[in-house]
Amino acid sequence: FSLCRYKLHVIMDEIYMLSVYAEDSTFTSILALDNLPDPERTHLMWGFSKDFGMSGIRIGVLHTRNQEILTAVGQLATFHGCPGPVQYALSQLLNDRDWLDKEYFPANKQRLREAHSLLVGGLAEIGIPVLRSLGGLFVWADFRKFLTMSTVEAELALWWKLIEEKIYLSPGSAFYCYEPGWFRLVFSDSRDKIKLCLQRLQKVLERETCELQSVPTAFNELPLSSPEGAPVDSDTESPHNEVAETCLLLEKIVVY
Repeated sequence: FSLCRYKLHVIMDEIYMLSVYAEDSTFTSILALDNLPDPERTHLMWGFSKDFGMSGIRIGVLHTRNQEILTAVGQLATFHGCPGPVQYALSQLLNDRDWLDKEYFPANKQRLREAHSLLVGGLAEIGIPVLRSLGGLFVWADFRKFLTMSTVEAELALWWKLIEEKIYLSPGSAFYCYEPGWFRLVFSDSRDKIKLCLQRLQKVLERETCELQSVPTAFNELPLSSPEGAPVDSDTESPHNEVAETCLLLEKIVVY
């Protein structure tokens, strides 16, 4: 109702639509839904970067019934068009539906499922819970107990310590997470690299645990921020205050 009343456009990003790895789970595209409130203002985006591991190709898809948008995008394509050889290679790939459905997609989902299980199990062994997920290429992991304080500065300090041990995780503040201490871990890699990551993580976090035991108790018992509470003070720019009111309470999200 609100979409029609206020003439809002809905843009659905289905970039992981073919990377649902959980057993007995399927993805439902918005294009499969009947009776969309406003088909002219409902748009879908997808790309090859995730489902096909082609992040360097930089090719995306826009599906829309809106002729004005199609005209505008067509004009942009005059200067940012997809090269002919790339179009040909991708069209040949997509036309081989038999191989995609019987070989590529089943194998890709199986490998994602195994890699996800390996990473989540390894993180659990070293005391790091993650939010439950059914698809995609990464997990959202809770490192809050390894922070000296619940601040962005403490999160970035831990981030730099991980980098020093040759572990590159993405801090939650890079994704406007309102609560410091959450990190994104990509698991779409080989088993050997995932195991190496877990070994290095354990080494860093064991050292952090020893250091935290020497920190005054007042720091460890500092209450965590919440969407209803006052924002965390910081001398540096932080995106958390801007999005706090739109975030879910973490206590209501299922974790492993």
